[in-house]
Amino acid sequence: MRKIGRVQEVWRYPVSSVGGEALESITITPLGIAGDRRFALFDPETGLAAAPEKETRWRPALFITASQPSSGLPVLRFADGAEHALDDGALPDRLAEHFGFAVAVGLVGAGDYRFPVVSNRYKPAPLHLVTTASAEALAKVTGLPPLDARRFRPSVLIETDDGEGFIENDWVGHTLRIGDADIHVTEASRRCGMTLVAQPGLAEEPDVLRGIMRHNKRNLGVYATPADPVTIRVGDPVHAEI
Repeated sequence: MRKIGRVQEVWRYPVSSVGGEALESITITPLGIAGDRRFALFDPETGLAAAPEKETRWRPALFITASQPSSGLPVLRFADGAEHALDDGALPDRLAEHFGFAVAVGLVGAGDYRFPVVSNRYKPAPLHLVTTASAEALAKVTGLPPLDARRFRPSVLIETDDGEGFIENDWVGHTLRIGDADIHVTEASRRCGMTLVAQPGLAEEPDVLRGIMRHNKRNLGVYATPADPVTIRVGDPVHAEI
């Protein structure tokens, strides 16, 4: 295998569609990252989960961040610094104030009777990998300033040593080694409107998605699955078999 870079960032998203948390390490099984996307916001009138990539009314979700304490339920943090655990009785009113309509919290899958079960609008892959090379390539072809990787919501951001362009494309069907763990790359990441949505420190930028569609067949990054439970840490070396 050839060394291609190192892990620059690892992320977890305890509540789907809101901002995530940067960590020092994440633990992954073939089913996904521990504590990732177990909950989702939804409209109690329709029962449908939040979809910021499709409906502008949900875009304020990106101005909330979610974190998972060492014990208990995830906590939502608002732009003014207020924090509410998911079972906080004051949370529904705060969410309604933030969005301008009633919003509830649901559980994606079974396991906690305190929350209604909601269907996620997509099936998350265990891992989502993005490289700095791809972010730089997209900025170059679109004429945009350097792109913040938060737009792409990766599980793992890989800082590449060399190589230009959308290098992850060549990894599909092959194996990466991240630290001591072998990770099988299954498919390219097909992008949606989430990439252009404004969030803290980032303005709305339609040319992000336009550039991905025009220059890389709507793909940026890849999805991957570990063969066994693994832990990935910031600083881990990354090797590819190609």
